[in-house]
Amino acid sequence: MPRSRLGLTLAAAALALAVVTTVGASPGTDLVQGIPQRGTVIGERTANVTLIQFEDLACTHCNTYMKLAFPTIVNDYVRPGLVKVDFRGLGIVTRASEPALRFVLAAGRQRKLWQMTEVFYENQAKLNEIATDKGVRRLARGIPGLDANQLILDSKSLSVRKQAAAHAVEADRRKVPGTPWFFIKVGTNAPKLVRPTAYSGEAFATLLDEALGR
Repeated sequence: MPRSRLGLTLAAAALALAVVTTVGASPGTDLVQGIPQRGTVIGERTANVTLIQFEDLACTHCNTYMKLAFPTIVNDYVRPGLVKVDFRGLGIVTRASEPALRFVLAAGRQRKLWQMTEVFYENQAKLNEIATDKGVRRLARGIPGLDANQLILDSKSLSVRKQAAAHAVEADRRKVPGTPWFFIKVGTNAPKLVRPTAYSGEAFATLLDEALGR
């Protein structure tokens, strides 16, 4: 084979390998990697402040919040052990919202709820396609340690359906008008509604610093 054609072939092979190795790569899953998770909660048990966020995986405003503010919350407050974040999912925006929510709650059974949430937001434009058994099998390949078969099985379980229903009941009780919607809980006190001025790290830093007594 001529040297020029051999070089092109090797370059093409290298490119193909690079594509294969980056399939499923996710800035969001990297963001939460290594942080303790328990069901819907991410963060250290000892954190005295809890940010409760009501969200819908199909909500574009929620996606904006997750892209602009959540990295600051995780890096500056959750990872250092100061704050926990507690997920409350609603399934109201599109027909894909409810199945996506059940998959996320099912991932929580494997302590991977926040990785699954991040991947859904990163692929939100295709939520109708990926919030399916076939779609989550593909997405699960990019989440180390996630058992796709168990995920799908749990997503159809009565316990996950009851958990999703409980989130909706709580939203009604707390008079949540839409998503995203936020409460902050300090210690054992009742959660209090907070209204950030923007979906930015700075806006949430102000709220969390106040809750931490800074």
